[in-house]
Amino acid sequence: MNFLKKLGFEKNFIKVLMALAIPIILQSLITASLNLLDNLMIGTLGENEIAAVGLSNQFYMVYYHSVLGISLGAGIFMSQLWGKKDIKEIYRFLGFSLILSFLASFFFTALAFFKSEGIINLFTMDSTVTNLGSQYLKAVALSYIFTSISMCFSVVLRSTGQTKIPMYGSLVGIIFNGILNYILIFGKFGAPAYGVAGAAMGTTVARLAELLFILSFVYLKKNVVAASLKEMLDFDFSLIKRFFKTASPVIFNDIMWVGGITAYSVAYAKLGTQATATMQIATTINNMFNIFGIGIAVAASILIGNKIGAQKEEEAYNDAQAITNFGTLLGVLIGAVIYLISPLIAMLFKISPETQANVITVLKIMAIFVPVRFFGIIQIVGVLRGGGDVLYAIITELLGIWGVGVPLAFLGALYFKLPIVSLYFLVCLEEPFKVLVTYPRLKSTKWIKNLTSKYA
Repeated sequence: MNFLKKLGFEKNFIKVLMALAIPIILQSLITASLNLLDNLMIGTLGENEIAAVGLSNQFYMVYYHSVLGISLGAGIFMSQLWGKKDIKEIYRFLGFSLILSFLASFFFTALAFFKSEGIINLFTMDSTVTNLGSQYLKAVALSYIFTSISMCFSVVLRSTGQTKIPMYGSLVGIIFNGILNYILIFGKFGAPAYGVAGAAMGTTVARLAELLFILSFVYLKKNVVAASLKEMLDFDFSLIKRFFKTASPVIFNDIMWVGGITAYSVAYAKLGTQATATMQIATTINNMFNIFGIGIAVAASILIGNKIGAQKEEEAYNDAQAITNFGTLLGVLIGAVIYLISPLIAMLFKISPETQANVITVLKIMAIFVPVRFFGIIQIVGVLRGGGDVLYAIITELLGIWGVGVPLAFLGALYFKLPIVSLYFLVCLEEPFKVLVTYPRLKSTKWIKNLTSKYA
């Protein structure tokens, strides 16, 4: 007990943190399960199908993080404004983020529908994979618009401490997705067997169901964030200027981050379809477990943002220290779990023995790096962004990916022609770099920046 107190794990603090983090983690797990469900069902069809859906989802990741950057940029303000209980200003930031998110999602929807083959060909020239991936992208394109609106409302709900509503919305989505995937992929109950396109159709309907649930809950229950159209559009140039000053680096960072992840996929694809399938399976599992670190980090950003908005800077610093310790220990536990169950995970997919062996080894490497990765996630997403120190977070993220990870990935794939297992180990070296850069910043307290004090 004394050991836990030394790390800052007071009973009340853990209770508050978990009240925020658990619904966020559950929502993210449910959302990621939707993707995992696609992969498990598609995984019964073969390695070409796994690769096609995986490469299609790389484009989705570019879209998702572009829109996520907009939502989270607004969320930085909204969490601090909630600390001041300035509801009207929260409505304005919600409205502006909805407009930007819708415009961005419309652009990506058009690309996915009209340029699907060209998008897949950025990753592979395998005609079978390209044809399957093109089918998936066209069928899933409309879901991008639904997701962007859901995301904006999820962020404002979380910023005001209401993390359960988005979680319930995601649960509705996965129920729809699971049922429709079963029917449309395999052709059950008299429906045609659409294969990968069926998975995309199921996902699209699931995203719509999730959006309708969230909007119904917010407006029919007259939730505190149930802004009218007039209230959401009541922003001026001053708000737009403030938004872009803080949020544009976040948007840029998320786009560049996912660009780096996409670059990794290109590097993996240079080693062939088998390597692509290996990394698609392993990355899907990795993303499932990363959710725990991200959930803690998002909860940290809310707690820290609320404290700074309420001018409780010392409490914000103490919370940051405690959450960092808690998240890193959680990473140790989760890493151990991944390491132990990696052989069982590989058995879930219809893949060759060689691919199965590679998946197991890659998962074990992932497991070793989980505690280090969680530390970096909590610092960048939770402490630095929640504290308003957006620029430092961005520089760290971009240097880690584009200064360390991506160069090593392409050197390993093109110059040294390393096997996929060795190549992935090189990519993971970006994680220790982030620890070295963020730890001194955490201790310095320079990351504590009150973004609302100027506008009081």
